[in-house]
Amino acid sequence: TGTKSGSLSGLSQGMVDDGLRQALDKGIGTVTAMLGKKDGFNADPVAHIPLPGPVKRAQTLLNKAGMGSYGDEIELRMNRAAESAMDNAGNILIDAVRKMTVADAKAILQGPDDAATRYLQKVSGNQIAGEMRPVMNDALSDTGALQLYDQMLGQYDSLPMMPDIKTSLTDYATDAAMKGLFHYLAQQEGEIRNNPGQWTTDVLKKVFSAAR
Repeated sequence: TGTKSGSLSGLSQGMVDDGLRQALDKGIGTVTAMLGKKDGFNADPVAHIPLPGPVKRAQTLLNKAGMGSYGDEIELRMNRAAESAMDNAGNILIDAVRKMTVADAKAILQGPDDAATRYLQKVSGNQIAGEMRPVMNDALSDTGALQLYDQMLGQYDSLPMMPDIKTSLTDYATDAAMKGLFHYLAQQEGEIRNNPGQWTTDVLKKVFSAAR
């Protein structure tokens, strides 16, 4: 808005830039630490990665055969893989913050409450997904449950077919992990922007009070 722009224009470009970088570094650290700890994904009501619908339907067949624990194992491994990928995701995001231009910083501060999160997703999302996918793939490959699911899906014509369940599950789990990460980044960004209690340095106080 004009008010945001006018208030920010009274601050030096360096201060605006430093303030946003400090805030984003803090937010990224908070979110990746929260999601990266044990059960950060698995026990979180929003970030938890459930089995996709077709696999859940296959699990009902496995339950009848007394093999339902295979589905639980796959679900746990997807969430554990997402948790283990958070350190790397955080490093990629911090690197993107370092490469942000002063013009980017000013535009983000003048934008909506999730402008920084959208920017980071745009510039870093593909790289994070690319780094996370092999972690997911390895986690899922470590269990023989995938082969069992593949067999089960192939045996029942009534179930939606998945041509390669490992690839499908890896892509699904990677996408779900990304949604959880950026959901909480956006939430953290809004909290930092709008809660003066989060402005822990003079630079943050000046920049975010001007940006309100």
